[in-house]
Amino acid sequence: MSSSLTPQSPLLGPLDWQGQTYFTSQHFHHSYLANSQQAGKYKRHGDFLKLLRRIEAYALYVQQGDIVELDWQTTKDTSASVSNFNHLQRCFALTGYQPLTLLNATAQVALAHHLDDELSKQLSVAANTTVARQQTARSLATSTPTEIATRELAAALEAGKLLGTPLHVAQQEAVKLVEAATGVSFRPMLAAAPGQSEIPPEEEMLEPTDLAKRLSIPQGGAWINQALTHVGWQIRQVGGGWQPTPAGAPYAARHAWTAIHSNKHGYNWRWNCSAVEQIFYAHKILPVKKEG
Repeated sequence: MSSSLTPQSPLLGPLDWQGQTYFTSQHFHHSYLANSQQAGKYKRHGDFLKLLRRIEAYALYVQQGDIVELDWQTTKDTSASVSNFNHLQRCFALTGYQPLTLLNATAQVALAHHLDDELSKQLSVAANTTVARQQTARSLATSTPTEIATRELAAALEAGKLLGTPLHVAQQEAVKLVEAATGVSFRPMLAAAPGQSEIPPEEEMLEPTDLAKRLSIPQGGAWINQALTHVGWQIRQVGGGWQPTPAGAPYAARHAWTAIHSNKHGYNWRWNCSAVEQIFYAHKILPVKKEG
């Protein structure tokens, strides 16, 4: 059926359901057939749909609302509260009133990476351009910059929670990522965030530059890196950059960074401040503090 759809078919355009923008499985099947050099491995929409439903996370996406399995009876029963009911009815009529499978941008991007290479490529293009662009435009049109930044911040903090990142670290990283992405800075509020002033010393992780400031080392982060090498906690990699040794690994954490005013990003290492201070004292790199 998808191969016979015209570009004007309502099944091929965006579809609103309960405040979210979705595209039908027919839309992606049609795009897949149109772009596949072999005219599509899954020529029938039914086979294409079966493939989607074999994705192991399919049920989870349905539960989260990223995928909607919409039947005609449910749509008809809720017609009074559906602003685009006539549009939906035309879609159902084209399928012979068979159920519609709707995917939002989250589901489309996630599912694309689980499919075979040929199909994944076609779905990724559609999900990352057509759908994501429309949802972003719609969100930007109806939201203030602060509202957008707040949503980004909440998503980053939730990701930190799922990954088990300590709250104070997740807060610091989320604020930097949001500022880089939106230009909105939450830094003034960061100092007052719960737990910011009460980070246990044994948990505080700092980059070499910040370690130098904390330990009053005027030579800066470069000196800290050399000192960490001297005590056997890290080594210089052949291709550049640093790598903790087995001795230093328990006190280091890989840290993602994103530049605020450019597209540069990468990884560096943070070190447990208390542990570094103690090992530097032990190697007499730092003078031992006098009592009193």
